[in-house]
Amino acid sequence: MSKTVKADQLANEVAAALQTFVNSTDEALKAAVNNTAEQAAQIVKNGARTFGENYARDITVRKGRLNKRYGHTNIQAYVTAGDHYRVAHLLEHGHAIVAGGRVTGFWEGTPHFQKGQDYIDRNLVENLKKEIES
Repeated sequence: MSKTVKADQLANEVAAALQTFVNSTDEALKAAVNNTAEQAAQIVKNGARTFGENYARDITVRKGRLNKRYGHTNIQAYVTAGDHYRVAHLLEHGHAIVAGGRVTGFWEGTPHFQKGQDYIDRNLVENLKKEIES
């Protein structure tokens, strides 16, 4: 759609068009981050089922909100294990096995959250492109 503007209004019209573009890309960024986090949470849940259904059920996403500060747009979404953050760390990174005050071995851990992080690293940009195009 074309619009006729006078020369003195051109700067205002260009600024308004750019602001509309920025707002639409910010919303696309928010949608892409939240959708990618939801998909990563499903991957983490599937990997966590070996540790029990209660643990896997508590893995959720804290959806991100747009935060505009100092001229930058920031959005973060978290995949979290609810109140099981201590257990999640031990299951992810491993821990010593202690019996009677003595260390009897070491469990290596299962990187179930790392699989979700790898998924995000591979697919966030692609999901952002899809959101901007739609």
